[in-house]
Amino acid sequence: MQYYYPVLQCPASAGLSKSCETYFAEIDSFVSAVPAAQQAMLKQQYDASKQQLSALPEAAQEQACSQATEQLKQAKAAMGK
Repeated sequence: MQYYYPVLQCPASAGLSKSCETYFAEIDSFVSAVPAAQQAMLKQQYDASKQQLSALPEAAQEQACSQATEQLKQAKAAMGK
């Protein structure tokens, strides 16, 4: 089974908004719960996503990360986590 989370394409820069910090805390927990064989791939995607999101204006980060957090919650519920 593969797990995906939204990855946005944009140049790198700034920091993360409050909702993005929450989202990435949830992703940290999620990644640590998947089998070790999949963790490296997820970590690579996670790092790229974090860098890309940090380049967005705060309002765009809030919207993207709020949606991503909700999608992650739904994915976890579907997996029984």
